[in-house]
Amino acid sequence: MKKGYYIHFGGRESIGVSKKIDMQMEELKKYYDMRELEVATPDRSLPERILGLFPTMSIRRNYEQALEQLEQPDFLYVRRSVADRAYLYFWKKIKEKYPHCKIIIEIFSYPYDKDDFGKWNAWPFYLKELMYRPRLKHYVDRFVTYTEDREIFGIPTLCTTNGIHVESVRQVAGQFAEKKLRLIGVAFMQRHHGYERIIEGMHQYYDTDAAGDYQVELNLVGDGPEKPLYQELVRKYHLEEQVHFYPTLTGKDLDDLYDVSDLGLVSFGMYKLGYFGKMMALKSREYLAKGMPLLAGCAIDVLDDEYPYAKTFPNDDSTVDIAEVIRFFEQIKKIAGDKGRMSDQIRQFAQEHVSMEAVMRPVAAFIED
Repeated sequence: MKKGYYIHFGGRESIGVSKKIDMQMEELKKYYDMRELEVATPDRSLPERILGLFPTMSIRRNYEQALEQLEQPDFLYVRRSVADRAYLYFWKKIKEKYPHCKIIIEIFSYPYDKDDFGKWNAWPFYLKELMYRPRLKHYVDRFVTYTEDREIFGIPTLCTTNGIHVESVRQVAGQFAEKKLRLIGVAFMQRHHGYERIIEGMHQYYDTDAAGDYQVELNLVGDGPEKPLYQELVRKYHLEEQVHFYPTLTGKDLDDLYDVSDLGLVSFGMYKLGYFGKMMALKSREYLAKGMPLLAGCAIDVLDDEYPYAKTFPNDDSTVDIAEVIRFFEQIKKIAGDKGRMSDQIRQFAQEHVSMEAVMRPVAAFIED
């Protein structure tokens, strides 16, 4: 069995990153002897931090300890970090000691210059990146990218997408309610979620004769800096009976709420970030794995116009037409027949297109080649 190391820098800095590492590790362990290796950043004095900002100097990390822990690796799967002199030398030393070891670095967003170095205080790291990343092609075998780029910085790519461990996600249960549509948004609410477009749409819907006898409810789950804005809009439009807020929920409490929901909301404010491409949000994968149809304010990478169980609205600040959402909901109910059959079809799609097995397949193929 081939031996591989999953290498990351700076530790498991967030719940999302930690969850993704676990999912990727679990998938790779099906085929390889996998070990996790963190290249940690030790505590540094203020002079060391200042010195590390200079372009030709490096961020201090425990590279030597990491090198000592490597034992005859066949491949390394790496989460990308800022390129500097020591980072480059690390891969050089590995290639010198283990010339047949394949080094595979995942670029989780590309191009990433604006996202990673857009703030004024990031320019020292950007200078390092510009100096050293062109030299990675001498040591790195492949970049894993979620785009269609066949080459990045002179290095061939393995094209895939964001994935999820489908088996770990509980599938929704329950049935459709008569003349009732229940929307759900689960997120740490930030600007790019754009749920105000839904709330504005509900205001227009209930403020006109369009409402008729069709009841629409919105459940927003989670906290975050945008939550007060959404709460203020609900009070302004007197939608307290139609829009319900919940704190962060997990486990059975969240699953129970999913069971009484019909459509999952992905982001509706990507335009605020200047992003107009196709979205690869992990939340879209979670909804698909649960077997839940989607509403989104941006095209989703794994879904085309023919996919029946998702509806996309323009990536701008326009109000979401709730009457149009209801028509979409009625249409997919007719296609599926019942909620259980719809859920099975959506979950099967998730298994085939966004499961960790599916998205890691190009990586495994390269390792075996």
